[in-house]
Amino acid sequence: MRKYLIGAALTLLVLGLAVGAYFYGTREGFLKNTLQVSDTANNLSTVEPSPTLQPQPITDVSEQIIAAMTSKNTQALEGYMANTVQVRLEASGCCGPITKAEAMSQLSYLDPAVGWSFNPANPIIVDLATNAPDYYGSGWIVGVASNEYIVSFKLNNQNLIEAYNLGASYKLLIP
Repeated sequence: MRKYLIGAALTLLVLGLAVGAYFYGTREGFLKNTLQVSDTANNLSTVEPSPTLQPQPITDVSEQIIAAMTSKNTQALEGYMANTVQVRLEASGCCGPITKAEAMSQLSYLDPAVGWSFNPANPIIVDLATNAPDYYGSGWIVGVASNEYIVSFKLNNQNLIEAYNLGASYKLLIP
């Protein structure tokens, strides 16, 4: 029986040493990780952020789009277009997603339009937003010409034109 007691005592001693070594090792690792986190926090405070290119505010882009349309200088819009643009021509099957170059070409449809108004309080624009909110409602830059042409532009999160709609007459949408 004495052999068993000595064996059990040695087993407990070895287990105690193993458990102690484990806790001692994890405690040292914990202290080392805490020290590294503290050093990293100190280093982060001295790092200067790299400059990032800020997209133009939506109001600036909106103003540029309105200026291009009212001056009939639609070529100026090319710099504000995404590479692929969703284009919709009212009362036709045209066009869907097309390239920037094709989207620029489609704007020639508006060449006969004169006297653009982009005033959101314009009753025609209000009626368009009510009758076709998905294309002329909130989030769209909407214009109506004095000779009934309509256009609307939607910007993406990079302030680029991702979609626009054209129409020969607002009467196509307002009953």
